[in-house]
Amino acid sequence: MKGSGVLGGCILLLALMILAAGCVAPPKEAQGKTPVGSDAQAQATQTATPTPEILDTRFLTPATPFPTTVPETPRPAYNQSPENPEVQTVYQRIYYNILEFHYDVVAREYPLVTPPLIIEMCFAPKTVTRNIWYESRYTSHEDIYTTQTSVSPSSFFEVRVRDKASGDILYRDGFGKLYSTDSKKTLVIRSAGDYLIEFTGNDINATVQMKIPAAPGENVTPAGPLTCPS
Repeated sequence: MKGSGVLGGCILLLALMILAAGCVAPPKEAQGKTPVGSDAQAQATQTATPTPEILDTRFLTPATPFPTTVPETPRPAYNQSPENPEVQTVYQRIYYNILEFHYDVVAREYPLVTPPLIIEMCFAPKTVTRNIWYESRYTSHEDIYTTQTSVSPSSFFEVRVRDKASGDILYRDGFGKLYSTDSKKTLVIRSAGDYLIEFTGNDINATVQMKIPAAPGENVTPAGPLTCPS
């Protein structure tokens, strides 16, 4: 009988312990605290507000924003006027001559009122021909004979445009010596004035044409570009 009472007491004590364990509530999470873990840290990083960067605004002046409540007045549309067709300038020839120079000077004066004055020139310089003989270094080859033609070193031409009153040279160009050996040159005078035009040279023929814009409505034979003699 005594053993049965002890066993019954143990069973009763065990039942009380099980009931006490079932009544224990789990711990509550602290409100306002960030959960611990890699996912929670990533979420906190994404939602964090970045600290604004301070920019240098020394070169900007504070201003009041433009009032957006004022209705904008549309600008009237302007129709683009049609482009004026290009007017072709008609040139009138005022001088044409073929000059042969042997240390000569030819002068002309002209009061230019409606510039430009265009002076076109073609050159036919004296040429020098040389026969050159090359001796062959090999007995089995014949000697070589060749002919070379070049501009004579004494050939030159120059045009000088002077102020008629002072004699100052305002424009100049030419062939040979200080100038290139181009066979055709054009000199353009773009300012009105009273000019003295001088042509000089040696061992050279020069074809010279001078032309100016024709007056509006004037019936003239248009002067085309200078054609150099062949």
